[in-house]
Amino acid sequence: LKKYTYEEISKHTSKENGIWVTYKDSVFDITDFINNHPGGKDKIMLAAGKGIEPYWDIYKQHTNNESIVNDILNPMRIGFIKEYDKNKYNNVNDPYIKDPTRSSDLNYHSVTPCNAETPLDEITNNWITPNDLWYIRNHNPVPNIDINKYKLNISSTSNDYIFTIDELKKLKSKKIITTMQCGGNRRNNLNDYKKTSGTLWNIGAISTAEWKGVPLRDIIIQKGLLNDKIKHVQIEGIDGVKASIPIEKVMNIYGDVLLAYEMNGEDIPRDHGYPLRIIVPGHVGIRNIKWIKNIILSKEEAEGTWQKGISYKGIPHYIDDVNNINIDDIYLHRQYIINIDDIAPIQEMPIQSCITNITKSHDEIIAKGFAWSGGGRGIIRVDVSFNDGKTWKMANLKEGRGQPFNKAWAWTFWEAKIDIPKDKVTVCCKAIDSSYNTQPEKQETTWNIRGLNNNSWHKIKYP
Repeated sequence: LKKYTYEEISKHTSKENGIWVTYKDSVFDITDFINNHPGGKDKIMLAAGKGIEPYWDIYKQHTNNESIVNDILNPMRIGFIKEYDKNKYNNVNDPYIKDPTRSSDLNYHSVTPCNAETPLDEITNNWITPNDLWYIRNHNPVPNIDINKYKLNISSTSNDYIFTIDELKKLKSKKIITTMQCGGNRRNNLNDYKKTSGTLWNIGAISTAEWKGVPLRDIIIQKGLLNDKIKHVQIEGIDGVKASIPIEKVMNIYGDVLLAYEMNGEDIPRDHGYPLRIIVPGHVGIRNIKWIKNIILSKEEAEGTWQKGISYKGIPHYIDDVNNINIDDIYLHRQYIINIDDIAPIQEMPIQSCITNITKSHDEIIAKGFAWSGGGRGIIRVDVSFNDGKTWKMANLKEGRGQPFNKAWAWTFWEAKIDIPKDKVTVCCKAIDSSYNTQPEKQETTWNIRGLNNNSWHKIKYP
């Protein structure tokens, strides 16, 4: 491999000249990778022509996962740095030093940024999840916000309004109880079939809270922000994360989209969006942007990887290589070529159920779990099998059953019992919602390269 000077490397910052970066003593050509970078093209281009260490110090999900270097970065190596200086990027302040203190009971996948699950044995102990046990999904350091300086901007094509928290709290408020689930929940189960990309969540990237805030619909109506051209509501957080939701969800009188400032009766904790978070009931977690600073009513979706990139889109199960996405290959050498713009971003989530624990009581075993469906679709049945799907029985629906039709924002707990089996058994569950959607049996067709929306039958071996 060739050796390059820092000056030579600094000239490679465009697609025409090649986009190069360095890591430690090596040089990498990432030109063909930038469009498929899960963090978005804009983020990775900040490192063009120089070292990626300062950026990986912020986005530490790269260094927390050895396969990122071994499997993704190393194959793009083209050479080494001629006058390598190992101290070149040493003087970087740790942006995570002001992150909040967290419960040691959470199941952590990473601390910087924090990605942690509600403890498995606690999930069905509380229908409303305590704040300190809520799952945490952060993309970046947690903003340290001065409430006295905080302002929210809400705008459309012709009007622009600014609100402080005190001003929002003077408006008519509403409370809703809603379950929120990360799009990557149960990703690790898909890895049993074939490798995916992302945090290896078990079943605990889901939690429920009572939120208090102002219906966004009310503000839009009061300020006259709506017109026929508006199709999307874009939301941007102080941490730089952007997403959008359809205007129909916001303006539906039963949609319950809130600008929330309280979570379970107290100020929203910093990890969960203090001082203001948008709550989009029934939609994937990423649409519930935290630390919001801008809301824009627009005819266009939000820009960025969380809306238009591969991060939260359901790639077909037959695409198992990111290089087959957004490829302009005039020779059609590859079997599958798709344009990411043709794939809709995840909004409402599919039907889901999971087994949280199996216990022994006298001459019975008892399986417990939760079920939930996006779009407000209530749970009407949970089927449980104690012999890997050969025969089934209906579970007893418990907390959360009987929520209003198409406003069942929160999960439903369930329980099923059988006599103690003589041998080891495989317990599995599948739920049915009010639209009679049910969970697919196999992982093969729910699998996708990003590991999103896994709702195949959940299985546990006992004992």
